[in-house]
Amino acid sequence: MGLLRRIWDWRKSMFAQMLVLTSIFLGWGLYAFVIRPLADMPVQVDVAPPLQATESEVRSVLAQFMITVRDDPSDAGDITKDSLIREVEARNPDFRFYVRVGNRAFGNGPPAFFRHFGFAALERVHRTLADPSICTQGEKIMQGKDGDGYASFRMCDELTYFEYRDLRHPVIIDRSRPMGARGKWLWAFSGNFLLAAGGVFLIFATIFSLHMWSIRRVARLARSIDPQRLDALLPEKGVASEILPLVRAVNHLIGQVDAAQRRATFFLSAAAHEMRTPLTVLRTRLELMDDGAQKDKLVGDVRRLTRLVNQLLTLMSIGNRREVTGFTDLAASAAKVIRGRALLAEQAGVTLMLDSVRDEVEIPGDATLIESAIANLVDNAISFAPPDTTVRVAIDADGRITVRDHGPGFGDIDPVALFEPFARPVSARRGYGLGLAIVAAIVRLHGGEMSARNVEDGGAEFTLTFAS
Repeated sequence: MGLLRRIWDWRKSMFAQMLVLTSIFLGWGLYAFVIRPLADMPVQVDVAPPLQATESEVRSVLAQFMITVRDDPSDAGDITKDSLIREVEARNPDFRFYVRVGNRAFGNGPPAFFRHFGFAALERVHRTLADPSICTQGEKIMQGKDGDGYASFRMCDELTYFEYRDLRHPVIIDRSRPMGARGKWLWAFSGNFLLAAGGVFLIFATIFSLHMWSIRRVARLARSIDPQRLDALLPEKGVASEILPLVRAVNHLIGQVDAAQRRATFFLSAAAHEMRTPLTVLRTRLELMDDGAQKDKLVGDVRRLTRLVNQLLTLMSIGNRREVTGFTDLAASAAKVIRGRALLAEQAGVTLMLDSVRDEVEIPGDATLIESAIANLVDNAISFAPPDTTVRVAIDADGRITVRDHGPGFGDIDPVALFEPFARPVSARRGYGLGLAIVAAIVRLHGGEMSARNVEDGGAEFTLTFAS
């Protein structure tokens, strides 16, 4: 069923449609120009006497050999070994034949008719003509009690001549031989048509393949566009005119989406920024209230809202940046984050461990943003790690940093979804699900990659890869 479905779906391919239409055209052409003309040819019934049939076959063999020598001397072969000639010689011991092409002569005997009937004189006269492309030809048929003979003379740019004599006894003709002539007729009718159709198909297929390569190139570039960074457009140079309207429409759509994203980002940034002042005022007023459980709860709520606003502002500011400059030491950044989170880890009963293959791993990037990404991963690991366990931060020489905890992991959730804003794999988890989204935005800004997986012996492992 899978194969049949693929074959059925193949009908949507432009190349398949071109192939089907070409097949239909070839079928119609073969019928119109080959099969029907052959069918309309009058059927000729061979009622010739056996001796005349034998002579006709001998003439055909000698003429074909003469043409072969003229067109391709290296492919002529030995005419004396032809099966029909040998059979005729066996039945007619006095049978002699002679073939001449230019200055080359073949046969089992000297010519008897070339001078006798004046063909030699005709050759000399022809050579005196002002235009050698004028053709001269003639033939002579002889019948007698001593046997039949035949001579054929033709001279254009080159002399071609053959003769035979003393053919008395016929031979049994192999009726399979005319099939070769029928094949020649078939090629004569269909050859030019098939060559023309095949040539047109190859030209069309070549142009089609070049356009398909251009389409695939545009598709690869379209897949490589980062939805968070829509400043890159599809190239219009080198694109076929038939595809250019589609490319321009996609570029127009990219521009509109980019503008909409900028408006949305600006709105969120402005809203988050405007919320910071009221929250600060609200927190200050709450601090002036009398101590109590209600005050602590309200202050905690304001603190969480303030953190949300700050995370939104961080996420928006990262999204608005197009590139980063400078270099940073990944090992030093990770060590700084671990020192800053030591108290938090101690309160959670978790041990932080840094494992770097080198003391210095320099990568291109913004140190503040990279430290923020590492800090979010470490905070996430500490929040999930059980007491008396270790959170390991490992750095290799290729600019890859891995944060591993021994918590419950993230279960069957798609790892890609973990890095989406407001994604909270654990419903009871505190926070708003922006930490890993900030990590993803920082990694994308640096042209890196991020991944997450559940470890077999428990816990989760997050990996960030930066270009070193």
